[in-house]
Amino acid sequence: MRSTAERRLASPPGGPVGGRRRELTVFVLIGFGIPWLLWLLRVRTGIDVVAPGGMIAVGLATFAALRLGGRTGTVARDTALVPIRPVRRLVRFCAIALGATLAFGFLAVAIGAWAGEYPTDLQNFSGLRAAYDMTGEPLQLILSALAVNIGLLVVVLPLALCEEWAWRGFLLPRLRQLGLWPALLASGLIWGVWHLPGYVGAGASPGFAPFLVTTVFFGVLLGWLRLASGLIWPGVLAHAANNTLVTAFVNVVFSADDERALSNPWTVGLSGWPGWLTMLPVILVGTRAIRRAAEGDPAFGGLPRRRPHPLRRILAASLGLVIVAALAGTAVEQSMARTDARRFPAPGRLVSVGTHQLHLRCLGSGSPAVVFESGWGDSSTTWDGLQRELTASGRRSCAYDRAGHAWSEPGPGVRDASAEAAELVTLLANAGERGPFVFVGHSWGGHVLRLLRAQRPGQVAGLVLLDIADERNTGLAAPATIQAHVWSFAAGAGLLRTGAWMVDPREPRLTRDNAPVVFGPATWAAAAAEMRAYDATVRAVRSLPRGPGSWGGLPLTVISAQDTREQPARLSTRGRHVVAATQDHYVHLAEPALVLREIHRVLEQAAFTK
Repeated sequence: MRSTAERRLASPPGGPVGGRRRELTVFVLIGFGIPWLLWLLRVRTGIDVVAPGGMIAVGLATFAALRLGGRTGTVARDTALVPIRPVRRLVRFCAIALGATLAFGFLAVAIGAWAGEYPTDLQNFSGLRAAYDMTGEPLQLILSALAVNIGLLVVVLPLALCEEWAWRGFLLPRLRQLGLWPALLASGLIWGVWHLPGYVGAGASPGFAPFLVTTVFFGVLLGWLRLASGLIWPGVLAHAANNTLVTAFVNVVFSADDERALSNPWTVGLSGWPGWLTMLPVILVGTRAIRRAAEGDPAFGGLPRRRPHPLRRILAASLGLVIVAALAGTAVEQSMARTDARRFPAPGRLVSVGTHQLHLRCLGSGSPAVVFESGWGDSSTTWDGLQRELTASGRRSCAYDRAGHAWSEPGPGVRDASAEAAELVTLLANAGERGPFVFVGHSWGGHVLRLLRAQRPGQVAGLVLLDIADERNTGLAAPATIQAHVWSFAAGAGLLRTGAWMVDPREPRLTRDNAPVVFGPATWAAAAAEMRAYDATVRAVRSLPRGPGSWGGLPLTVISAQDTREQPARLSTRGRHVVAATQDHYVHLAEPALVLREIHRVLEQAAFTK
């Protein structure tokens, strides 16, 4: 004879497969459709009811889905609204839910304050005074703010009930076929994606990514409460407490009146890395408890326990470790990047080129000055050693960062080499540097300088080209773009904060000391933009005169890592092609003495010509 639990398991929530599909279809159409309609209302009229309207919408979606599923007689039990008895058990789990949520909030703020994200003011509570526009003694102030938020908690409870009834009461059991952990993670992810209409077009889009991580973590904890108690009510209280007592009260109590600290979505409350560090250990330590809670729940207890293959377990654990490390690293990177301008000040100065500012660093004195043009993904710091050598020999030199690289601001429009050549000319003029110049360019910088020579030949006294990029290479753009995105991800995950291990050890100390900025996500975003304009760049270079002597008697040296690029040297009747003893593309790092010697040779020829 089957027990009552077995009978329920034989007819899982949602009934047959066809019934479950109908329920989920109705749930998605209503629960996700109404928030987007409310978003459209906000766009058209400015009336913003996306948040409360969306919370009510998922409640209506749950009711409609269950109604169409034909299971109205067992709705309350199937969605964990009952049994309320024993009341003592309900009270115990509600107390746990409230206490844990507040503890997470306080710990998150404490971690943020310890890390320097929250400037604390525990004497006057200036942040709390500013947020609530209150005066009085600190204790009176705290009690008044607490009373306000307890009132808000009561108001938000019905809305939180709509959400928890939808996500943990309705959706979570219907994902049971995925397995326990996939169901918990998927329900949290779906819950987070559902919030998207509240972010799009509201000036809050940068905060969606950290918020999505938070809904996954917090969703697992709310799912745990649902499984352990057999009810959604503890989750309702935790949900409402997070939306009021934590979000609107706890953060402000421990923070001074600092808008930056309270507006950074990667650090604020549970929706930032301090909050993740409070929730994740609890989830990892409680995995067995979550499993036991699921086995005792009618919705999950009937699932067969499969012992995964050892290799699969190792791969899953490794993947989980990588994900956790990437999330933690991204949070740290986003948090620390705000203070990079203070910790890694620009070694040169920012000069306006009209629409944005570029970083320029000049050393020494004399004429003609040497101007360095970096390769793809590199910055001005790579030339520090050569600049110092030139300064010691009584020469003036300048190195700069192209738009978006290192300390330079991103530039508008298509970032092809023609635009970059024009910006370099404007930069030098606006900085008060007088030409003509001897230009030294590496790799991609060769494209920029060849186009600059075509645009402003009078500004070019000589050229030294270091293993320059080949305009005949048509298959470079795609792999280079992928590389830019990979390095951008690595930098965005904070890997450069671990000791700049990505940086070539031959790079000058200036590069290695400023690696988080020099090779930060902004640099790789700019490098990717250059690759998107790759076709326009090579077309422009190919259109230049290519015949021998096209550049007249311009002092020119072309240094190649391999004997493959002699042709550019023939553009000048005084062109010189030098094959380096190394096959290293970074000739200026592998053989700096050779490069320095050729720079001096071109300088002497340029002075003689002048």
